[in-house]
Amino acid sequence: MIRPPLANLFAVHDDNPVALDEMMLDLQRSGEFVHVWRPAPGWVAAAAPLPDSVPDSEAVRRHQLAFAEGRDMLENQTGKDPDERFREIAELVDIKPESLASLPGDFGFIRFRPNGGATIVRSCGGLAPFYFKQSGERCAIGTRLGDFVRYLPDKPRLDPLVNALAATSWLMFPDGRTFLAGVTILERGHFARLDGRMQVGRYWNPRPKQISFPTPARAREHAERLRALLIAKLERDLDPDGGNLLTLSGGVDSSSLAALAGGVVGREMMLFSLIPRKERPDLVAHEMSFIEPLAQKYGFTRRWAVHWHERLVLELWSQAPQVVFHVLHPALCSLPKVMQEAEVRVLVGGESADEVCGSVFTVPDWARQTSLLRLLTDGGWLRKNPLGLARWAHARLALLRGQYPMTFPRDLLAEDRLTHQPLHFFHPDVVAEYQTWWDEKRRALHADRGPWRYLELHSRSFDGYVPMNWEACSALGVRRSLPFHTREVFELAFECHPAELYGPAPGAKKLLRAALHNDVPHHNLYRADKGRKDEAARKLMESVDGPMPEPLPDEIERILSPESFSKPPKTLDYWRFRCLTRLLIFVESLRARRQERKMRG
Repeated sequence: MIRPPLANLFAVHDDNPVALDEMMLDLQRSGEFVHVWRPAPGWVAAAAPLPDSVPDSEAVRRHQLAFAEGRDMLENQTGKDPDERFREIAELVDIKPESLASLPGDFGFIRFRPNGGATIVRSCGGLAPFYFKQSGERCAIGTRLGDFVRYLPDKPRLDPLVNALAATSWLMFPDGRTFLAGVTILERGHFARLDGRMQVGRYWNPRPKQISFPTPARAREHAERLRALLIAKLERDLDPDGGNLLTLSGGVDSSSLAALAGGVVGREMMLFSLIPRKERPDLVAHEMSFIEPLAQKYGFTRRWAVHWHERLVLELWSQAPQVVFHVLHPALCSLPKVMQEAEVRVLVGGESADEVCGSVFTVPDWARQTSLLRLLTDGGWLRKNPLGLARWAHARLALLRGQYPMTFPRDLLAEDRLTHQPLHFFHPDVVAEYQTWWDEKRRALHADRGPWRYLELHSRSFDGYVPMNWEACSALGVRRSLPFHTREVFELAFECHPAELYGPAPGAKKLLRAALHNDVPHHNLYRADKGRKDEAARKLMESVDGPMPEPLPDEIERILSPESFSKPPKTLDYWRFRCLTRLLIFVESLRARRQERKMRG
């Protein structure tokens, strides 16, 4: 079965022909790439198509293009000859890259130019990231961070800020910085032109200048469009021959995908669920009351489940895919184990639904763009959702005072209320750097007068989760499907008024519930308690201390506080132990990948 083409790319430019020959030989003998070629003067490129993908054709290569995703959508847009179509795309990139949004879908590719330059184009909402690094006369482009460790000769260094954030479970790439110092990620909907120096531009901006309150007919049209987009995405991504694994929590997002995949699209699905610890049978039974009926209704017979327990996080880390940097996702970390029992071709999840369908992230935009009169006269708020009214008032008051609610993590800035001492153990320089970034974002929000400023902030700033999912899944030959994380869905969300996403009881996911009220069982679609904490389990986990490993590796010296690094305590509380464990895994993987390079050379 031929699936939509996806591939990992790695390309290096070097004016030294000897160094370029050595790089080409290294890429060829690595065994990771299907094709290694010279696309333009001074360049060597390598492509690793994902399973069931058709590699780029001669028509693509003839116009010095290399695609990571979206090639089929561009090729099939018109009835033109493929050679003519790709010639037009190459000309558009060279002459007017700011107009790339005129092309359909989510696409990511590299255009190599005959003069030795290149242009990187990243998709608006797709999966494949693009990273770049310039070091002296050498420039590297890739879709996997690990390749910058495996194939570049210079010793990699960790970025202290990004790794500190990741250690606290926030996968963020502030201002394009990544886990590796000097390696930058290209933002979604942007292009980067390489001609001796880097020039970055934006070609996609779905944010409107103004939004009007929707008519009932307009709101219905938006809901119907969301349903159609989700169905089309599932039809495109899911393998009709099976091997589709859905992370089903029983919440609104995953239940919606289960109902559409099994009921409307009619695909065979396997399920993976994270459920409460075994010591709480009441909570287990409650969660299963949302999962079991769906599984039975749609015939999802193959299922796996992981129970919460005090060492779950560490257990997941130990069995995660072997990549340089990891993402702590129960299903993703469990994939190697699951794949011993069943063939998994596609991993499906409801991530990004909070941002595009309505959640706590929507509240600041909703409060700012909804008047009190509208609130009281639309939908019977005082009767249906008095807490929602209070939330509106609190957010609106904060906005009026200039106390703009920030939805970015505060872990690095947290202090003890009495002693004013930091509650973390990170280096003061890292904390100061994050504070500066935090303040800049707050000032930007203050100066921003357009609608959907928080959706804009989230759609651009939280860019770490999807790239790391891409890295881990592609390492296993598994496709990642995120139906809510697409260009078309983001564009729809920006087109909506916030009141279409967040509204009368139960408040969140208003757009999704309007779209799928005839598809998803009412019990799941209107679940109000998903996300509540198992306080007993949380306290149990936080009560567990872990040993402080010694000696600590030099790579994290600039991440931890000098005192923690030079005089580490014998034991750490669970939160610090988990943070440190993540950092040590990163370092271990980093060294392992570097050792692979030494062995090849």
